[in-house]
Amino acid sequence: MNCARLGKWNVLPSLMFFVAVLGMASVSVGQDKPSFELSDDVRDALTPLFSRILKADVSRATVELSAETVMGGKVVETADSVYQIASKYPNQYTVYYKSADDRKRLYSDGEKGVVALTPEAFFRLPQVASCQELATRSEINLGPYPEAVLALTLAGVDPAVTFLGGMKSVEVAGKTKYRGSIQSIHLRGQQKDGVSWDLWISDEGEPRPLRLLVDLTPMLVATGQVAVPQGYAYSLRYDFKSWRVTGEVDDKLFQYTPPREAVEYESLEEYQQQAAQELAEHPLLGESVPDFELTLLDGSIVRKADLKGKVIVLDFWATWCGPCLQAMPVIAETTRKFADKDVQFYAVNVGESSSLVKGFVSEQDWDVSVASDPDGDLIEAFTAKSIPLTLLIAPTGIVEAVHQGFPGEAELKQQFTDELEVLVQGGRIASSVPADAEPQK
Repeated sequence: MNCARLGKWNVLPSLMFFVAVLGMASVSVGQDKPSFELSDDVRDALTPLFSRILKADVSRATVELSAETVMGGKVVETADSVYQIASKYPNQYTVYYKSADDRKRLYSDGEKGVVALTPEAFFRLPQVASCQELATRSEINLGPYPEAVLALTLAGVDPAVTFLGGMKSVEVAGKTKYRGSIQSIHLRGQQKDGVSWDLWISDEGEPRPLRLLVDLTPMLVATGQVAVPQGYAYSLRYDFKSWRVTGEVDDKLFQYTPPREAVEYESLEEYQQQAAQELAEHPLLGESVPDFELTLLDGSIVRKADLKGKVIVLDFWATWCGPCLQAMPVIAETTRKFADKDVQFYAVNVGESSSLVKGFVSEQDWDVSVASDPDGDLIEAFTAKSIPLTLLIAPTGIVEAVHQGFPGEAELKQQFTDELEVLVQGGRIASSVPADAEPQK
């Protein structure tokens, strides 16, 4: 299993993997009715907006999303993305999601559905979901928490399904001037899973959504999948830059015309398999490792020259990458067994600030040497397209094995054990030997 493809600047928010993989990337919990009685002031605040959306035949919206990671009261990571959405009730829509490492478009003309994964790759959907189905549970990855924004931007959708289902409480927090100029009502909701949201609705003329703030920290703590550092917080802020449920919407927006060079895939799975094959062909395999310099969390420097004559294991990871966190203890345990045979393991964090990494690592029971690569220089030098990426480097400086993704605990442990047994004896691994050479025994 791999995390997202990487570029020098393409990093996702911390612990994002757990938001998506645990099925929590949605405010909605199905058709559950609230287990509490809505107060009159909450009903009066929500009904005008929810009714406008439910009765709408068309919609257009541009929504900016900012995902913020906080440590000790300071914002240490920010990831920005944007949604551009147009729709016609009941099942015509286009949803464009654009972030630093993902640009995806979802089209439906009411009869045919298409997902444009990149400008060069697309696949057709076997069936078209209605606007309501899309907003209730999106089958396509359209960002970290797509149902929340879709429920407020797709025509004919009932937002109550998303914003009142599975709730513990909803209250009016007060009235205020949004950004100092727009009269607004501020509502606050608490879900049963601990997630909380704040919604600002305009209180001038016909209501519209202004901002949605979702705090995912309690959910991440409750999952127990990773140890969340003290003082850590993770939230999503949606700002509705434009929004309307009136006027005209051109049907051309819902139609997809593939570029001449675009490749059609049978399914998302086929596209992912093709991408995995490309990733498996790592250009450094069998080559000399490039010069590198590791900056450890304690500030010390480790250079390539310092490691001459040793077997080196370099593992590139990030706090948001679930497969990385699954692989880390397996690699650490396996390499530790070879520590007396000059095997050294360095876990290189990619694209995150050292303060975030220090806080995160302090809560984990890893006992590994961690280096920080906040600007992605190392990951670029090692030509990684996805993480987790682990390189096994022989005492000669040759990259003898490359592991990408997490195949499972037992398989990874066996692979590493077998490969390290060969390397500590001065042997070579067949996968790194040129086709016209004989691997050493």
